[in-house]
Amino acid sequence: MDMMVTAIEPYPKGKGRVAVYLNNKFAFVLYKGELSDYELEEGSRVDDALYARILEQTLIPRAKKRAMNLIKTMDRPEHDIRTKLSDGGYPPEAVDAAVSYLKSFHYIDDMRYAGEFIRFRSSSMSRAQIIAKLIAKGISRDTVDAAFAEYEQESGEDITSTEKELIRRLITKRFPSGTSGITYEEKQKLYAYLYRKGFPVSLIDEAFQSLGDP
Repeated sequence: MDMMVTAIEPYPKGKGRVAVYLNNKFAFVLYKGELSDYELEEGSRVDDALYARILEQTLIPRAKKRAMNLIKTMDRPEHDIRTKLSDGGYPPEAVDAAVSYLKSFHYIDDMRYAGEFIRFRSSSMSRAQIIAKLIAKGISRDTVDAAFAEYEQESGEDITSTEKELIRRLITKRFPSGTSGITYEEKQKLYAYLYRKGFPVSLIDEAFQSLGDP
């Protein structure tokens, strides 16, 4: 289906770049010099063949390169890559192609990302906090649960036991001399503090008992 270039505007995220609008909708970003390569100007027609050529010759290769640069210094989940590419003006077809390219080489893997996150954060964050952080990064709950199961199997660690130990450390940090002498109000505040960190009340109770709290 033919489309029409309805606007070409300066793109704020990079000098020499312009945003191209097709049928009054933002379509993609090009460098000014590339407009002449594809004979694009306001009012010109863009058929399926030309759109495909712009994708294959310019936008997809550029999206792949950008995606590779994004993972050069740190591992990222798929959602993060997609968001950054979309924010950079790449159309969905280019984003999909770049993500598929990274996946084909296992450069991005949400299961691996979640597993590494769990491994590094389980000693300082509750299970609930870790789950919330990973979901906020666009990783599905099923993938997060699978990553927890894999981590426990491979490491031999029990996340519940790890949480209990973390709770005990947090309690001891707040009350180095022990909890036997703390007031009811202090205990309630401590419970609230630990609960806000995502620890279930049952584990907080067990931690208190293990520290000799009546």
